Amino acid sequence: MNRIDKFLAKLTRELRLKILAVAEQILHGNFTGLNLKKLSGAEDQYRVRVGRIRIKFTMNKAGINIYYIGHRDDTTY
Repeated sequence: MNRIDKFLAKLTRELRLKILAVAEQILHGNFTGLNLKKLSGAEDQYRVRVGRIRIKFTMNKAGINIYYIGHRDDTTY
């Protein structure tokens, strides 16, 4: 079980479904209605905010890759 799966397993069912729906929307390249921000210092890294939870991903010619889902804290960015 990877880090993202462990984090999602700890969430309530309702919140987990909401996060997974947003992640699916990101993977399809549909960013309308999302709180999207390009991360500074990185050419192809972005984050989407869902409440206190952040979904960080890379977007380049190879596609979209979600590499982090977790709570916002001092070490998130």
